[in-house]
Amino acid sequence: MASKPSTTTLAMAGLLALALLTPGRARAIEVKKSLFNNAGPSGPSAPGPAKENPIPAAQRQQLSETVANESDSFLSEESEKKSSGKPYVDLEHAKFLYMPTMKEGKWTVSAKLQAAEYTPSKSGEGKGKATGKQKVLVFNYRLDGGKWTEVEPPKWQDVDASGNPVAAAPGAAAAAAPTKKK
Repeated sequence: MASKPSTTTLAMAGLLALALLTPGRARAIEVKKSLFNNAGPSGPSAPGPAKENPIPAAQRQQLSETVANESDSFLSEESEKKSSGKPYVDLEHAKFLYMPTMKEGKWTVSAKLQAAEYTPSKSGEGKGKATGKQKVLVFNYRLDGGKWTEVEPPKWQDVDASGNPVAAAPGAAAAAAPTKKK
């Protein structure tokens, strides 16, 4: 039997939606320099004004809504982990980034929600204690006929504080890989 969403769940979804929408208005976007030209500097050290966002405002808004809708289940899972005393990722305060690229004449976007991992407090009050780990939830979409469609299922990545992927410990990949039964 499905239960009605609680006020807390609705508030968390609202905060997530607000966090997702804010960067679009502030023009916070990482853009590959190859979208504009193949020469010259790019990025924070490049001289002159920031490059214009290549994705129209309506599609950016739709992308934010799509990510917000798809992240609801992940937000619920992390909330369950927190309430059961397991380490969780604070998706309520996640940093939203997206990187658009043009592939085969269509916009493809890697949208990311980056947040810190916490161990909940014994009392259940507040966030708990930060583990020092950062996780990123990665969504990949393609703009097909004015609608964002999922290219592959969302996946978690371990990253450092600046968002760079963290190398897995030797043997961790082998331990995490599924084994075939004979």
